[in-house]
Order: sequence, then structure tokens, then C-alpha cells
Amino acid sequence: SHLRLGVSPHAPYTVSEPLYRAVGEFARRERLPVAVHLAESRAESEFVRDGSGPFAEAVRARGIAVQAHHCSPVQYLVRLGVVGSGNGLAIHCVQVDGTDIESLREAGVAVAHCPRSNRAHGHGTAPLAALRRAGLRVGLGTDSVVSVGDSTLWAEAAAAGLEGEEALRMLTIEGARALGLEREIGSLEVGKQADLAVFPSTILHRPPPPSSALLTLVAGRVVHG
Repeated sequence: SHLRLGVSPHAPYTVSEPLYRAVGEFARRERLPVAVHLAESRAESEFVRDGSGPFAEAVRARGIAVQAHHCSPVQYLVRLGVVGSGNGLAIHCVQVDGTDIESLREAGVAVAHCPRSNRAHGHGTAPLAALRRAGLRVGLGTDSVVSVGDSTLWAEAAAAGLEGEEALRMLTIEGARALGLEREIGSLEVGKQADLAVFPSTILHRPPPPSSALLTLVAGRVVHG
């Protein structure tokens, strides 16, 4: 099967502390990867650190108590043990500082960089260079079709200012590393799945929709073209 299971408790402003703890314990017990939306916006940081801001107001309006944790969203989830042991993927990581980045590195957390979504929602720009410089595994993400209208990673690479070989690596092997699948996919090597997509050369200059792939192979089998 080409399917892998994982768990994804959405974000600190929609998931309670008891549920986060339960999800973390379940993921460790079942050896499942965990993906979370983390440090995306200033409102999220206010919610976690101070128990204030628009997210806190919306939650309290529903009769739910909000607790201030006096730390950043990254520190909060690392402390709860939700991400760590090399099985965590943090999506966004826009509102992070040097301490947060070091905590992510120590916990073995990978990052999904979603430049178009961050820009569209006015959350700012994730410190991609600093994340990579610290040795974190970073891949590209879209956040979802709902967020940016499509799931085209070529457009994400362009939005991140990536070109040439650097863009290709982020779209392939670096993404595989972020998912913990670099021994199976992400590059054409003996012993790995033969996953391959062929695009016209113009894709580097004018990103077309995903349907423009001339040929697609998954595990050595032609699935398109």
C-alpha cells in the first residue's frame, strides 16, 4: 500500500491540552507521525502566551475557558510532548524566534513551509533560511486547496524564492526528509521507489497546472501519460 497513517491535531487554538496529551500518547504508542499547524499567526501566539486576542475571545464566546501558558506555541507543544522523537511535522512556523528554532531542532521536528498561505492570510514570512541553517528538515507545503486555491508545489517554490537545483531539492528529497520517507522516495536511487514525473521545460518559467505532467510513475508503474 502507498498509504501511511498519521495523526493531525489541528492547532493550539482549536485543540485542548488534554486532547493534545492524548494524541501525543497515542502517536507514541502506535508509532505514528504527528502533523500540527504551529506558530502561524500573531493571534495564535497571543492565545497561547497570554490567553488573549481574537482567538481567545472567540473561544470564550462559546463558553470555553482559556488558559494563558506564558510561552510560545512551539514551547507549549514541545512541553506537552505532542511533537518530538523525530516524528513531528510543524506546518507554517512563521512566528518563531531563535529559541523556538532550537527547540524544534532538539525535538527533531520537521517543518512544512507554506509561503503562499502565509502571505494570503497576512501572517508574514517564515524564516526559511534560519530554519535550514539550524539543520531542520524543511519541505514545501500548500496548507490546503481551501487556503490557496490549488495544491501546486511549483507555485510554492516560486513564492519561496527558490530556483533551479535548490527548488528541485526542496520539491523532492527535502520534502521526503521532512516526512521521514527519504529512504523510500525523494530521489532516484537503487532500492527506492521509482517515483517520477516528467514536465515540459517551460515549467521552470511559467508554472502550469498539475495536469501538465507528461508522464507520472509511482513505484515504477505508469499512472499517467
